[in-house]
Amino acid sequence: MPFGALDILVFAPHPDDAELCCGGLLLLARDAGMRLGVIDITRGEMGTRGSVAERKKEAGAATRMLKLAARENLGLPDGHLHDDEKLRTAMVRSLRKYRPRIVLIPHWEDQHPDHAAVGQAGLYAAWLAGAPKYDAASGKGVASSKSLPYRPKHVLHYNNRYGIKADIVVDITPVMDEKVKLVGCYATQFGPGSKSAKGAPQTRLSSKNFFEWLRGMHAFYGYQTGARYGEAYAGKSPLGISDVDLLVAR
Repeated sequence: MPFGALDILVFAPHPDDAELCCGGLLLLARDAGMRLGVIDITRGEMGTRGSVAERKKEAGAATRMLKLAARENLGLPDGHLHDDEKLRTAMVRSLRKYRPRIVLIPHWEDQHPDHAAVGQAGLYAAWLAGAPKYDAASGKGVASSKSLPYRPKHVLHYNNRYGIKADIVVDITPVMDEKVKLVGCYATQFGPGSKSAKGAPQTRLSSKNFFEWLRGMHAFYGYQTGARYGEAYAGKSPLGISDVDLLVAR
């Protein structure tokens, strides 16, 4: 695939993380005609509620809603992810296959160990993707005499429910209601709406208050920038702006 075959690629430790953490940005990008992809790292088999088959069906519904150009599941073991060669190599291969401009990964200090592992490994994988001799079998076309090695243009870390210090807040007010519906595709996980999960242990995620909390979190980040609702992202390196209009536009 040529550089920029995907505009945005999300690495999600579990099915539903992309929608929960990045759904607003993805909906805005979808409406702008961008090509989007999601790589689910695990099948979510360790989840307190719902089965692998149910999570797969729910992911399919969310995929259709987002009009994703690509979605894959790497099938690595849920609850056992580490920033190691296995995870880094799998992420490098996905980056080289889809060659996204922007990569979204979890925050590197997320309290969920799987999220932190993917956030840390993803940052290294974004650099290793441009080293042709790393996992050489997938390195064909990574570098040439006519162009720099392929690496994503930007790597951003997304927020889970615990809260991060935001470097970027995306105004998702126009799509907030749709984001709630998107997250609601995962009825076994979020809110009390899944019949199949009756009798399963209750969690904060399955609380009747969950969607109110979701709006509250986005209102908190939106307030910091004067928007009604915002999605928070952090970066380990500066985000360069070459067009002053992007800086001053509201």
